[in-house]
Amino acid sequence: MKENTKNNIDTSINDNIEKEAVFGIVPITKSKRQYGFLDAFLVLSGYCIATWSYTQGSYLTTLVGFKQLLIGAFLGAILMLAIYQLPVILSVRYGIDIWIWLKAVFGHNGIKIMTVVIILINFPWYAVCADLFASSMSNLLDLGNIHIPEYCHTLLGLLCVILGTFIAYKGVGAITWTTRILVPLLILVGAVVIYIGFTNVPAEVIWEYVPKDTGYENNIIPYVISIEANFAFVITLVGGMAEIPRLAKTERGGFWAGVLGQGLTGSFFVVIGAVMAIAMEHVTGQFVDDPTLMLATLATPALALCSLLLVGFANVGTQAVGSYIYAVMIKSSFHKASYKLLLAILACYVGGLCIWGKIIDYFGSFLTIGACIYAPLAALLFMDFFLVRKQKLSLRAAYGLKGHDAYRYTRGFNLVGLICVVAGVFMSLAVYNPLSGEIHCKPLFYLTPTGCGFLGTGLLYFLLNQIPVIKAYTLRDREDITV
Repeated sequence: MKENTKNNIDTSINDNIEKEAVFGIVPITKSKRQYGFLDAFLVLSGYCIATWSYTQGSYLTTLVGFKQLLIGAFLGAILMLAIYQLPVILSVRYGIDIWIWLKAVFGHNGIKIMTVVIILINFPWYAVCADLFASSMSNLLDLGNIHIPEYCHTLLGLLCVILGTFIAYKGVGAITWTTRILVPLLILVGAVVIYIGFTNVPAEVIWEYVPKDTGYENNIIPYVISIEANFAFVITLVGGMAEIPRLAKTERGGFWAGVLGQGLTGSFFVVIGAVMAIAMEHVTGQFVDDPTLMLATLATPALALCSLLLVGFANVGTQAVGSYIYAVMIKSSFHKASYKLLLAILACYVGGLCIWGKIIDYFGSFLTIGACIYAPLAALLFMDFFLVRKQKLSLRAAYGLKGHDAYRYTRGFNLVGLICVVAGVFMSLAVYNPLSGEIHCKPLFYLTPTGCGFLGTGLLYFLLNQIPVIKAYTLRDREDITV
């Protein structure tokens, strides 16, 4: 009897440790890693192929021709991903979130500020998701001659948030099976959408497409803005880029799952959005970034019905993956908060944005403003991991164990890291104002605002840490290295 009781207690303890590893901040051991390359690839593909990709594609058609769009969407995205995703190997190697490492860059209190800022500027993506889900469902009902009042659009958006949050609550198992089913079907739908686009209009209409009026006299300006949009689109993934790879079995698999899942699959759907917008403009005279409306207009009713269901529920899958990723991300900084509570807070935030209902109207500005923060963040992580701390970290200090205070810095704030983030934001804004569209420095603008923020912040952080007094301040962990 006593032996059974002891076994039950041991099993309960092991289960709790595993839950805290997957849903919290405990490092995940290699024996607990769940993802090979393919599963990680599918989950990360599902993370970035919601219908917001179509919105991005439609937005790019207002700036550049289709051939330029193809180059920028694939090469621009993969180039940026291949660089800033490199530190993801630390997450796979040590089974930790990048936000655990970033405690060394910002300090224990500084990381809390950065986490809140990232949530505020990035989680609105899921309001875009919810809005597009609502459009999908509305168009489905229209196909059946069922017309609903306007306020139901908000209710449908909230339904997307609720369903996605529920899947996230069920855990990575539910997320994995959802993406295993949805992602291959969505890729099939994407191929169908491209086929429909090219068969409903002459192929040369799409292939030779150029925007009639970009609003700029100099053609290079809208092209640079399009590259900036691609950089900004993928770099906003940096905040949650470690949650899935840290579950991967190999460093190579975790890294390439992110680069290819987000760079190839995500860009494929951006291009689909562009094809859709160009085809709809040719047929109806209006640009449309809602794939459900395109399918309802250009496809047969049966094909449209099946495709609309898949496209609509893709947003639920993305909401689920995003909710899991960001709940675990927040827990890295606020470790006493429960996973369930954090899911509820995220759901309330994005639900409030759904009720507001204007996030789509500010898509371009929202995209670039987010990148103003993300580019410096990605640069600091890259520089700190490879060139400053040289892949060596005190895990005891990062987890705040008693007697290990290397990352307390100045009352919990690493002033060097925080100053560099602020400087990086100003570098980006000094080049380009994303709200007014005004270019302040053309020579640097050609590097793109995100590129300038990334390069400038990284260089500043590296040079500051060559100054002996600052280097001693930053690298106070050298006597306490554990990994």
